[in-house]
Amino acid sequence: MLSAAVYVPLIFIILVIILAFILNKDARKLVHFSTKGMPYHDEIKTSVEYIIRNLLESGRFKYRNNVDPTIEYENESYNSLRHAGVLHCLFLYEKYTNDLQYHDKRLLSSEYFIKRYIEKIENFYNCVISIPQEEGLNIKIAKSGAAGVALSALSNLYDKSSQSNEIDLELLQSLGDFLLNMQNPDDGNIYAYYDFDKIEINKSAQAIYYPAEAAAGLMNLYEIDPQTKWVDCAKKALLYLAKSQENKEIVFDHWALYAIEKIFNHNLAINDEYKILQNYAEQMVIPILTAQITNPKHVYFGAFKDNVRSCSIGTIMEGLGSAYYCTNSDRLKKVIYKSMVIGCMFLSRTQVKTGINAGGLPNSANWVKPGVTPNASVIRIDNVEHVVSAWLKFQQIHQSQSKI
Repeated sequence: MLSAAVYVPLIFIILVIILAFILNKDARKLVHFSTKGMPYHDEIKTSVEYIIRNLLESGRFKYRNNVDPTIEYENESYNSLRHAGVLHCLFLYEKYTNDLQYHDKRLLSSEYFIKRYIEKIENFYNCVISIPQEEGLNIKIAKSGAAGVALSALSNLYDKSSQSNEIDLELLQSLGDFLLNMQNPDDGNIYAYYDFDKIEINKSAQAIYYPAEAAAGLMNLYEIDPQTKWVDCAKKALLYLAKSQENKEIVFDHWALYAIEKIFNHNLAINDEYKILQNYAEQMVIPILTAQITNPKHVYFGAFKDNVRSCSIGTIMEGLGSAYYCTNSDRLKKVIYKSMVIGCMFLSRTQVKTGINAGGLPNSANWVKPGVTPNASVIRIDNVEHVVSAWLKFQQIHQSQSKI
């Protein structure tokens, strides 16, 4: 049984240490303001434009580019889960900016995703398939994580108050039922994938992020279809993650933090669940904060020790943005805010500012240095979507800070 009081004293001891070393200047002075008066407005706009420029007429994205536009890549290698992630980013852009000019483009790409990647298993549950030729797999599978991210990306297209909808509710519910069917009834874990060759769930494969991706998707589904079964499955998955990592080094999982944020926002945690999930969220955050480079004179100021990868840091900023709403500690909120200030600044410095690939986020901040590995200058579209989502999240927190 997981205790509701795991590591609480340790959290606040470490917080004191963090506060002693992390930024000694007012964080707001470091925020880059655009002419629109919001931090990272221009960066977000430029990166969303990059995504739209790399949306093909079919609705498929061009997955890879390079800072050097003369280097081109084939587009057969692809990933259905990451396609859904980009769609989720575009949804967040619409939600937080009220800019709907790309909505038709998002709808086109959503329709492509549904037609190409959503299939029924034995004419029963809808799932999101991984095509072997695209993902370098030996067999056709349906990842639980992909179904979860798809629900986060697509559920918002359904409006129960509207007579005409852009997506079928039954399709979304069927994806949700697929995830319920993928859950281990004993411990709450959500199995990694369904094997089409064997016509069964693979119960031995491990994919550490899939349970949280599933939980986040189910919470997005709950928001448009408030059935308790979605919440129950999501909470069981998150409690499994918390319990399975008790007394271990906890994996930072921005999807888990996103799902917990939604559960708390809807006041759906009961009895000990609230404290367990809150502690789990705080335990994820503390090690990340202590690993951040906070010396303003350091070349990688705002990045993390041994980590200058834009995609990874983007997901960290996303997760911190959710963690901000998962803690009651004002002290921890302050540290999270300061961490996001310098982390988002670092990502801004990493962004390509000019040329045909303006708005792109290369794999590594080292892309600007001569003699680095060619992979550093590769721009993957999931790099871009995670960083945009992080900047959008930071804007919301900065607004709330400004009102204090």
